[in-house]
Amino acid sequence: MILRLLKSFIKLFWQIDSKFLRFLFVGALNTAVSYLLFIFFIWIGLHYGWALLAANIIGVIWNYKTTGVLVFESHNNRLIAKFFLLYAVLYGLNYIELTLLDNSNLYEWILDSHYLDFLKQLPLNQNKIGDVIGQTIVTLPNALLSFFMMRTFIFKAKKEDPKA
Repeated sequence: MILRLLKSFIKLFWQIDSKFLRFLFVGALNTAVSYLLFIFFIWIGLHYGWALLAANIIGVIWNYKTTGVLVFESHNNRLIAKFFLLYAVLYGLNYIELTLLDNSNLYEWILDSHYLDFLKQLPLNQNKIGDVIGQTIVTLPNALLSFFMMRTFIFKAKKEDPKA
């Protein structure tokens, strides 16, 4: 049953012509992997900078293959250096965003909301929940930025490719 469902999903996935729609599906998977890694590293007590770095290093290797093959249909392993460079730029931007959020009052304002009291029940260091919230805030804009940067600088679309 599960195997048949997975095969159906894969068949459906390959029928999607738009690289952007494929990116959204693969990006959701990649984001989940990277975000869960980030939360894991926060959970074990790492500073958000180190947690972000460790999640990015592991995530870049995973993302390179899934994004390259499934979205941009590229098997060119020579592009990995550019991919790492792009993720270094994205890491720097992400680190700056988290630092700015950490130095603002936004986390306290969000955590003071009675709607989010369940966050206090999570098995995380309560001083680190703000880092998880911060990463949640910047994930979608950074994912969109990464698609456009990958399409422009790494997996350049051929002029005649209408799917780009």
